[in-house]
Formats: sequence, C-alpha cells, structure tokens
Amino acid sequence: MSSGKRSIDSEENTNLKLNLKKVFLVLLIIILIVIIIFFIFNTPKKKEEKPNKVNTDVAMPEVQEVQKKTIDQILAEFGGEVTEQPRNDTYFVNKDGNDYTVYLDGEIVQGKIMPWSGNASQPQIDEAGNANVYNAEELKWIADQVISGQKNFGDVTITLRNNIDLGARQKEDGSWEGTPWVSIVGFLEETSKEENTQENQTEVDDSVAIQEANLKRFAGVFNGNGFSIRGMNIASDKDYQGLFGFSSGTITNLKLKYSNVQGNNVIGAIVGLNAGTISNCSIEHVTVQGKEKIGGLVGVAMSESKIEFCSVVGDNCFVNADKYAGGLIGYTNNNANINNCTNLVNVNASEYVGGITGISFYGTKFQNVINSAKNIIGKKYVGGLIGYSQAEISYSNNHTLEDKNGIVKGEEYVGGLVGVNYQMGNITECFNSSPVVVEKTNGGGIAGMNNSNISSSYNIGDINSNNATKIGGICGQNSSESFIYSSYNIGKITSEEAGGIISSNFGEISNAFYLENCINNKTDSEYSKTEDEMKNSIISNLGEAFVKDEENINSGYPIFTWQNNKETQQ
Repeated sequence: MSSGKRSIDSEENTNLKLNLKKVFLVLLIIILIVIIIFFIFNTPKKKEEKPNKVNTDVAMPEVQEVQKKTIDQILAEFGGEVTEQPRNDTYFVNKDGNDYTVYLDGEIVQGKIMPWSGNASQPQIDEAGNANVYNAEELKWIADQVISGQKNFGDVTITLRNNIDLGARQKEDGSWEGTPWVSIVGFLEETSKEENTQENQTEVDDSVAIQEANLKRFAGVFNGNGFSIRGMNIASDKDYQGLFGFSSGTITNLKLKYSNVQGNNVIGAIVGLNAGTISNCSIEHVTVQGKEKIGGLVGVAMSESKIEFCSVVGDNCFVNADKYAGGLIGYTNNNANINNCTNLVNVNASEYVGGITGISFYGTKFQNVINSAKNIIGKKYVGGLIGYSQAEISYSNNHTLEDKNGIVKGEEYVGGLVGVNYQMGNITECFNSSPVVVEKTNGGGIAGMNNSNISSSYNIGDINSNNATKIGGICGQNSSESFIYSSYNIGKITSEEAGGIISSNFGEISNAFYLENCINNKTDSEYSKTEDEMKNSIISNLGEAFVKDEENINSGYPIFTWQNNKETQQ
C-alpha cells in the first residue's frame, strides 16, 4: 500500500510542477504583452517630416481674380440707370440719353455690346470686298470664310465699328465657360513637322514654313479701329491658335482683353503664325499657354514679318510654355522687324525664355523694345529681352518698374537682356536694371554668354548667383572673337567666382569698367573704378550714347539717352 501511495504522491507532485510551469509561462506571456503594450503607447512618436516648401522668391503667381465691384458701386460713381442685364457680369446702363455697357471688372464702353450668341451672320460688303463688322456674329462670319478656304480677304479691309464681346468668362475655379472661339485658320491636311532644336542654331527653322501650303490664312487688312474684343476662349489641342491662327496680312489698331488662349504649338493671343504686319495692337488680362513657340501677342514671327507699337500688359496676364516662350513673341525667324513694343507680363518656360521673345535669328532687328514684367523665369537660355539671340538689339532695356519687383531667373545662360548673344547678334545702347538670379553657370547683367558684340550698354541690376560660376557684371563668358566695349556695370554681384565686367574672357574688352564696391573679389581689377572715376569715365569715354550733363551725372547715375533722342532713361 505504501508503495502505491508514494507512486500517487509522486504523480501528483509532477502534475503540480507542470501546472506551476504553465501558470508561470502564462504569467510571463501576460507580463511581456503588458510591457509591449506599454512601450507601444508610451514611446514618443516621431513627428512626420514634411518637405520644406521651397521659397524661390520669384514663383509664378497664380492668376488673381479681377477685382470686381457691384453695379450699385459702379453707378454711384458713374451715374445712370440699369436698363437690361444680358449677363450676370454685364449691364446696359442709360445715362443722359446715351447707352453704355458696364462690366463688373470696371470697364465701361459706349453702346450696347451684346455677348456673342454663337451664331454667324454676314456683314455688309461693298463692291471692293471691304466689310464693316459691328458685332460678334459678323466677326464669326469673317472667320468662317477663312477657315473654310472660301476667302482670305486679300487686298480688302475688314474694319471693326464697335467693341465685341465673344461671351466667354473665367469662373472662380479658374476654368472658362462660354462658346469657344475657333481660330481664323483653315487646316486642309495634317503634315509631319521636323523640329530643329540644336542649341547653336544659325539657320532659320522652316518647320512651320513648310506647312504654309497646307494652311488657309487671313491675307487682308483687319483694322480694329481702336475697338476691343473681349471674352475670347480658345481651348484647343491644335497648332496655330489665336484670334487669327495664321495671318499674312495686316492687323492693326486692335485690343484683346479678358481672354484665354490654349493650344499645342505656335500660339499667340492675336496671331499664332504671323507672316505679315501687326501694328498698334495690345492685349490685357489674357493668359496664353501651350507647349512650344508661345507668345503673348504672336506665337511665331516668320521671316520678313513686322511687329510695331504693340504691348502685352496686365497683372492677370501670363505666358506659360515648355520652351520658346516670350512675352511678345515665342519664336522669331530671320529678318523680322520688331520695334517700339513693350511687355509687362510674366513669362515661364523651361528653355529659350525672354521678356520679348524666346529665340531670334540673324537679320532680325529689335529697336526700342522694353520689358518691364514681374518675372521672366526658366532653366536654360533666359533673358530679360531674348533667351537666345542672333539679332540686332538697340535702344532697348529690361527695366523693372517699382510696383512690379520683377527678376530674370534661370540655371544656365541667364542675362539681364539676353541669355546668349550668339554669332551676328549685336547689343548696342541698351541697359538692364532688373535683378538677375543665376543658379548654375553663365550669367550676366547684359548677357549670360557673349559670342558677338556688346557696346555702349550698361547694367545696374544686382546679380545674385551664390555658388554659380562664370558670372559677370556685363556677361559671364566672352567667347573668342567677341567684343565688349564702351560699357559699364554698377550692379552688385554675389558670387564666389565672378568679375565686375566679365568672369571668363577669350575675346576683347575695351573701355569698359565697373564700380569697385559692386564685387568683393578683384579678378578683373583693371576695370575697377571709384565713384568719381566712374562718373568722369561715363562723361568722357562712353560716347554720344550717354548724357554729357555734369549735373545729372552727379545727381545719380547712370544717365542714358538714345541717339535718336526719343527717350531718356534715368
């Protein structure tokens, strides 16, 4: 019996030990779970790191909504009584027996301007084929004749006799509503296009010219007669877009306002592809966007075309593209003539970006052209006037207005006037006053790189280049067989590798100098002048281009006058 009892006791002890082990393991697991939970809920979480917002100080501003007033506010100032409201932003008002059209953006024009119905109606045409256009429907009829290939209106004149409202409006979300406008150009067939985008182009790019035989264009005279067209909306995936897609005629005395133009390539608000003359035209509060060859006024100015006394203005006006973008013209071919034109709008693209044109070829002349935009921004070949130039530029400037605070900014080949002044390009009697920002290499107050001639020109704009290389007050690099003479710089330069006149010189420099305190290093100290020496040198050495007026010079330089005595800049 005792033996059996010991056996039972032994078995019970063993079971007890096993149970104790199980309890211990369970307790251990529970303790571990509690510890893990404790650490999970009590360990401080690492804050989510958000990428820092890059502040370039020159980001392209968003399109701002035009400041609008109520009709009561407008009438309190203007007077009159509302007789009709054709649209939610448009009123007909009678004042002293006269009818006016009042827009909530503040514009008031005489007469009743009815928004476009979307239809077309034939205007009266005289025996010579000339026509007077009084409304949007009649303008549409003119457009349809060209688009269909029935008429190009060569040797006749189309004259606006009233302001025209094409009816499109921008909504609060930035999109546009209203009947879209079809550009005045006829497409007969699609043809392949071969682009010549070599960096050192010396020949005209005929990729657009080869399509002439396949396009119907306007070939007459379109006289805007001082009237305006507003509310044009073009949202297309085609090339050659604008009020006129292709013109070889003359477009004059026309204003385009509060409109939107979007297309593929060769896009301009007035003309996509211009082979004729555009004079005394302006656009205001217009956005122009596309891929390549995009200009505020004209997409491509072909050989021998002429653009004069035109302007692109408005804080809500922008030119956006991939490349070949200009405030006035996207792409300018050989022997074009551009004079007395002004740009005051932002331009943004990747390559070949200019306040006036993205690229221009030999034989083209720019005279009395001014850029006063907020910002001209790109990556490569960026200039206040021209991104890549083989043109003759004279009596012109990139001058920042006090209320614009604009700059010229890019990574490579960035200049206050031109990104690259290439073979046969000449800059004479011009100046830059806008700040220039260069992020990588080849930047200057006049040109990023000079491969031709710069004369009787000056820079007073500051150049911010940080760690960029080849930075100069006049140009970053002066190539062999290139010349800089009778020019000066007083703009301050921030760069470790820079020169007051030039950083890297393989050409010739004559009678050029800079103010000694504009730069810290003295890599080209032979050109350095004190303030008194600078003023005396301006008076005695720089020729007729500079005012020889002791009082003005001493009161604050630079003082500059153009040889044609049309204008004086201070």
